[in-house]
Amino acid sequence: MAIEVPKEAENEVLKLQQYQQQLQILSMQKQNLQSQIVELDHSLTELKKVTKEDVYEIVGSVMIKRDKDLLVKDLNNKREDLDMREGVVEKQLDKVNKKATEIQDKVMKMVRGNDKK
Repeated sequence: MAIEVPKEAENEVLKLQQYQQQLQILSMQKQNLQSQIVELDHSLTELKKVTKEDVYEIVGSVMIKRDKDLLVKDLNNKREDLDMREGVVEKQLDKVNKKATEIQDKVMKMVRGNDKK
């Protein structure tokens, strides 16, 4: 015997699928940001080891001579920006996850309620 699913529950399942897709996208964005942060931290660590004031930065396919202090400042600013963006994505993840959980609970109640009839 097949379970009859109310039309409203079907609509909620579609919403749930959209939220799950959003969660996947946001998770990938967060992972990408974390990867960039790790790479940036590694660059900053390596720059601390350099004793010269002139260092080189790769921009596109060209290596450019830069002042070490200016490069460190630029990288620290980029790190702050990435941290802020990661925080925003984390908040979005929490919000979407909460909404998806609410809809999932709602759907389960609808299906269970309809099953008892």
